[in-house]
Amino acid sequence: MENSLFKFKDYGVFTFISTSQALKAERVLKNASANFLIMPTPREISTSCGLAIKVASADRSSCHEILINNRVEVEAVYQVKAVDGKTHTERINNE
Repeated sequence: MENSLFKFKDYGVFTFISTSQALKAERVLKNASANFLIMPTPREISTSCGLAIKVASADRSSCHEILINNRVEVEAVYQVKAVDGKTHTERINNE
């Protein structure tokens, strides 16, 4: 995990159907030496779980593949961008 992810203004977010799936995702990504942060789910994203995974935009597809290959149930994948002090969130459906 890298602390520089805290400062990213353009990043991917994975949400999960349950806390247990979010914690499983954390274990899986740690074992894969992926660069990620576990975080509270952003308010703009309505989910049944309060935890999400934040990754660099460039790592979004590879992390998603790791999660799917390890049978983690990802609820949704989002792209988040901060533009002019406002956060724009887009659900990515084709991953």
